[in-house]
Amino acid sequence: MMMENAVQKYKVYNPKNENCPVCTVLNSIYRTNSFQKEMKIPEEAGKGYYRRIILKPSMEVFIADVTFSESMTMGGGSSNPEYCLAFCLGEAFQWRSEGNKKEYEIECGENYIFQGNQGNNICSYNPGQRFYGLTIHLDSEIIASFIHHMGKEYPRTGQSYGSGVFYKRKFSPAVKLILNEIANCPYRDHIKRIYLEGKILELIAVYLNELILENGSHCSSAKLSSFDTESLHKARRILDENITSPPTIGKLARLVHLNEYKLKTGFKELFGMPVHAYIIDKRLETARFLMEDKKLGVTEAVLLVGYSDASHFAEKFRKKYGVNPSKCTKG
Repeated sequence: MMMENAVQKYKVYNPKNENCPVCTVLNSIYRTNSFQKEMKIPEEAGKGYYRRIILKPSMEVFIADVTFSESMTMGGGSSNPEYCLAFCLGEAFQWRSEGNKKEYEIECGENYIFQGNQGNNICSYNPGQRFYGLTIHLDSEIIASFIHHMGKEYPRTGQSYGSGVFYKRKFSPAVKLILNEIANCPYRDHIKRIYLEGKILELIAVYLNELILENGSHCSSAKLSSFDTESLHKARRILDENITSPPTIGKLARLVHLNEYKLKTGFKELFGMPVHAYIIDKRLETARFLMEDKKLGVTEAVLLVGYSDASHFAEKFRKKYGVNPSKCTKG
């Protein structure tokens, strides 16, 4: 069993208030190596909680869901050369690095990969703003795989990318579903550890597969030129943004400057499924998220993702997930 009062790997401070109660809460969490530590922020500061779960030395999860009642500024830094995968599930927030004075921002639905030992980072939070995020600390070899599939060189010991941020991107509905399952794990103790390790491995697999598809590194066909590949990625982005009412094949082809044959054959080759199947798959993922995360009923979720036939939707849902849609509405 992991012991309390471990060496503190990350220290948080408020440059405007050395007795900040929120920093006291966070530093308490970082001073322990217990399996899970969760603490609510003091009522005078706002509402919400911080939760840290250590699955093993090379894998831990940190979840923050807080809303401050007043403007808040906090800084922190780590001496460990760790790498993290962070996801923003709430409102956008900003931070800056004391090392290079540069400012950064991450919006809802975006994630980034960063290196922890880049000096102190200062984050600003507006009153009434919901800061909801999930950060996964992973083994450096796993992060090296991410960076490799992004076409970047993994930094050697003592080498960094300045800000510590390697990459920022929008995450998919599939990734959001897994994040929701991690944040709302229904199990306890040893079973929770097994469940979360499995979910993080699933997240890594889905995330890496998406990076590979984005870079087209799995496709060795000489039939697709760089222009074709770029146009097909644009087509997928258009579908992702209009999944409830997607354009027709003809209109989509015109939007990305491809003929219909090239669009249909190229899309299947690059992304592993026809355009129509991709739309269905993303609708099902979105519907599951709406039911599990937003607590919507089946009928409402079906309509919101663009289905008019509930029985047809249920059939497709069972085929993909192995359960009836109604199972996802029970928490």
